[in-house]
Amino acid sequence: MNSTGRVEFGQVSENNEKIVMTSKEDIEKRLCQCLKNHELPDYLLYMGTGGAKNWLKLDEAKTFPVSRQLKVLLEKNLDSIVRFIPTGMSLVSVGVGNGDKEKIFLEALVRKNLAENPSSGKVSMRYYPIDINSEFVDIALEKVENLPVEKKGIVGFIEDIATLKENWRLPILFCILGNTFCNYEPEFILQLVHENLEQGDLFFFDANLLPTEGTEGQSVRRSVLGTYASRENALFNMYPLLEYGMAPEDFDFELLLAHVNSKIGGVYRTRKSLYILKDTELKIGTETIGLREGDIIRMGFTYKYTYDQITAFLEICGFEILRAFLSEDKANAIILAKKCI
Repeated sequence: MNSTGRVEFGQVSENNEKIVMTSKEDIEKRLCQCLKNHELPDYLLYMGTGGAKNWLKLDEAKTFPVSRQLKVLLEKNLDSIVRFIPTGMSLVSVGVGNGDKEKIFLEALVRKNLAENPSSGKVSMRYYPIDINSEFVDIALEKVENLPVEKKGIVGFIEDIATLKENWRLPILFCILGNTFCNYEPEFILQLVHENLEQGDLFFFDANLLPTEGTEGQSVRRSVLGTYASRENALFNMYPLLEYGMAPEDFDFELLLAHVNSKIGGVYRTRKSLYILKDTELKIGTETIGLREGDIIRMGFTYKYTYDQITAFLEICGFEILRAFLSEDKANAIILAKKCI
């Protein structure tokens, strides 16, 4: 929906429909409100043309291999995963980004569907790439333009899933890829997905795991911070302030790794902050936001779980694991699950 509550439709190509439920103005309003509260959630890092370009640049950086490693794991185990996916399921992917992993997955599902019904030349499935950044939705749709499936892109938030699901055809394979799962509170995201999956739907996600080499806390911190505190990732996190007028010397970016309690025991979580070093004003849309020297802006986080911790959360939140794959170094996992009846 746009700011007036109306769903807008757009055509990104002759055959691809796009529904805009969250507009640029909606995103800017959220940014203003968050900054007034001295907060900057991670989803706002991906906003606009600059956010899209910055993420694509970070995704290619040697110092930040998380998404690429998860893509390799998917490719390696693709055939084994696809065997568990019934034909005719719609593929829904939230936080689709550039759509690389979804394209790989969708191509395999199309091959399976055609193999089981070769005479038709058609595939009875649909693809719904979803993101808060309209440009990512366009990119994802363009990458699968030639695949014989119906496609409908949606610009919106996963928190609005109850409304989003009105646009797709059941049953669905609900995907959260690119380590996005770890950027939410675990019980929140799992309960949200559980409440909105129907009987026959499946849940597929990936995760970059807590390093297993060296059990000492200092070893874990060095390994995680070596990736997440890289210059490329720091610049990506600074983007919204830089986009609306601040200079790099006007603030500091800090990233720490904390050991926090949860229902399954202690887990690790990154903690990011922006320290304002100079009084400044940001012009965002029609609003002006003032920040003062000494202000601290709290940012998003990434959980770092072990594989056993993820499976424990799945069990608590009512999911049954159908298939799971670990990389050889046990640093990454992909999981196919369904909710328990």
